[in-house]
Amino acid sequence: MSDAFDCVTQYVFRVCNEEQICVHAGDTRHCEIMYHPTYERLRSKAVMVDGEPKPTRLWESMVAMGRLYDMRGDDKWRMIVMDCVMSSLGGRSLRISRDLYVDLCDVRSDMFEAALATWTETVRGIPPRRVPALMRKTAIRAAYQQATNLTRETVFERPEDFLDEDEKPEWPGFAESSLIHSANIRDPAVAEQLRGERHGALFHKNNCMDAVTRFHEDIRAGRRPDITARAAKSPALARSSLLGPSHYYYISDFLPPFIAMPAAAEALGLAESAAYHMVRRGTFPCPHTRMGRALKVPVRPLMHYMDITDAIVHPDDVENGAAHASGLARRFRDPR
Repeated sequence: MSDAFDCVTQYVFRVCNEEQICVHAGDTRHCEIMYHPTYERLRSKAVMVDGEPKPTRLWESMVAMGRLYDMRGDDKWRMIVMDCVMSSLGGRSLRISRDLYVDLCDVRSDMFEAALATWTETVRGIPPRRVPALMRKTAIRAAYQQATNLTRETVFERPEDFLDEDEKPEWPGFAESSLIHSANIRDPAVAEQLRGERHGALFHKNNCMDAVTRFHEDIRAGRRPDITARAAKSPALARSSLLGPSHYYYISDFLPPFIAMPAAAEALGLAESAAYHMVRRGTFPCPHTRMGRALKVPVRPLMHYMDITDAIVHPDDVENGAAHASGLARRFRDPR
């Protein structure tokens, strides 16, 4: 019979498959480090069998990826961290089960639940390097307490069964139905068009329309299917039937996925030394990851923290807005 530890391991190996894993950026295309192992090799480096995880840079990066993916509604890296922490508790869970005459499945379920709760509680104020050790200590303490107080039966089927309703990721089937779009003006199609034109005017003002135009050419040629597919899933698109949802994109898709810590500190109005001090204390407001010796901050969480809307726009609207801003307004052509 599979227990909590087995289910988490099976889940992570199924999600990761045999692909290369990037612990620095989450995506090998955005990483500056050349070497990327499979999950099996990454796991062998991270796990200390029946020992406490050491506060290494590897663990720091793994926790950072977990926080970043949590913000996206994706539990992949959270479960990777859980799997590596739980794998170090195999021997301890056996001893608790044997010494206190408690079912092993119950012990491991209690450990998993306590470790997951610690993950949630340490989002702020705890440096990423310390999180795995705290998860492990909390899991052991909870297992001993539960085994001492009472014996209870717990059926563990899926890793997400232990998540609170507010923390569950958006699984296929109800993700779109749970989103409510409210337009600020009477006609959503007009609001959508104005949104794109405003960003086009801003791009023109910052002299980057050449790069934006090349980006649009890639979208129209079908060279950015991963970007357009993500935007097309949004129920907020008012003109998807008219212009085609395959051409929509998020503003953050045009921006670099990561920026250096000094640039992030400047955007947040922090001194560079203060930003690094907050990182060491675990109080820096945004997820961050380490690429080699450099600390990088993901752009999307930074935008979220600064209340910058990651708007969905269409290339036609952006280009029209830039044209208006440059004094070369062109006649609107009905794509139908």
